[in-house]
Amino acid sequence: MTQFKSKNIETNAIHAGRINDSQFGSLATPLYQTSTFIFDNAQQGGDRFAGESEGYIYTRLGNPTTRQLEQRVAAMECMDDAAATATGMAAVSAALLTNLQAGDHMISSKAVYGCSFALMNHMLKKFNIEVTFVDMTEPDNIKAAIKENTKLVFLETPINPNLVVLDLEKICAIAKKHNLLSIVDNTFLTPVLQQPAKFGADIVVHSATKYLNGHGDVVAGIVCASFDMINEIKMTTLKDIGATISPHDAWLIMRGLKTLPIRMDRHCSNAQTVA
Repeated sequence: MTQFKSKNIETNAIHAGRINDSQFGSLATPLYQTSTFIFDNAQQGGDRFAGESEGYIYTRLGNPTTRQLEQRVAAMECMDDAAATATGMAAVSAALLTNLQAGDHMISSKAVYGCSFALMNHMLKKFNIEVTFVDMTEPDNIKAAIKENTKLVFLETPINPNLVVLDLEKICAIAKKHNLLSIVDNTFLTPVLQQPAKFGADIVVHSATKYLNGHGDVVAGIVCASFDMINEIKMTTLKDIGATISPHDAWLIMRGLKTLPIRMDRHCSNAQTVA
């Protein structure tokens, strides 16, 4: 079984992460709509549960259909790997909870998606995690908000819903200078129009519900990051909290990704006409 990856984002939107079906030769991505996987014997099952051999166990822990989606979006974002989640907010939650613990502090853009704001302003407080919201149109405001226990910076650009554009490169540079992780919500532009990793972002999150899927029939999210970070997200936050995407939803999103570059081009031309 071989996996495909290209330097061309339009090609990656269709083919990246594809695993050739050596058994039946299916051109389309197979839908593995299963909760569990068969082991050849008890030893193989034991080895997989112990992490001593590769292979699928249980769809909450991984699924071949979902895996192809993850590798496809990671390739499009020019990042190592990705984790697919049940919702966009599950992606945001996984990125934050994997990297924060009680007593930590984080900095967020003052203007963010409403549910992201609620998560940070209400839910994280229950875990004794402090959040400072700043106006990131002036990146120096981030420097002023940094504390000894600050761990990361979170932002969206363009911001949902006011479409304010932030200086992504400068903000990521400030985060790196102070040894902070930078998490960027790239939902509005998608990797077709913006790849935050090229500006220094450590983690990129998406609500795949919107442009990535593009058909209004799926609720899902994606987190993109380094191999180690994604492994930690999958083996801790996602595994234990259980915000698992269904294989069918992953399959539907891959269908949507095939037309993403064309759709984003039309969105841009429509916006130019309106402007």
